[in-house]
Amino acid sequence: MTHTLRLLAKIVLLPMCISISSAAYAQTDMMSLLRERLAAGFKKLETACGEDVKKFCSTVTPGEGRLMYCMQAHEDKISDGCASALDEVAYQAEATADNLREAVNACRGDIDKVCATTQPGQGRLAACLAANKTSVSKGCADAVQKVQDR
Repeated sequence: MTHTLRLLAKIVLLPMCISISSAAYAQTDMMSLLRERLAAGFKKLETACGEDVKKFCSTVTPGEGRLMYCMQAHEDKISDGCASALDEVAYQAEATADNLREAVNACRGDIDKVCATTQPGQGRLAACLAANKTSVSKGCADAVQKVQDR
């Protein structure tokens, strides 16, 4: 279970990796999709682990991974439903992060060629790649599609 909780901790970092923000820039469809998936994972954890969090970590101030550390400290006592949800959400988060890394690597050259003048952040590069999908390499297009399909 410790491995699962470590993987789940990536969920805390995933929003930073995919630049989820409420800045004035419009988000791409992909960014919205990733945000929705992340929110669904958090909702699933809230539903499945809410009682465990209340039971074992009610005095912990949320933020900065403190609840994750608390749950890890009590991993041998959490309910089967919570453990199952943790496994599922951790797997999904890790797969999404892996697919994002793969897309970044596959699209590096395309970004330099097609989107060189686009400022990174807030989904602008993803929007540029999407707008120029007929001009990007097959490897980049396939990697981006894999992120969208996951």
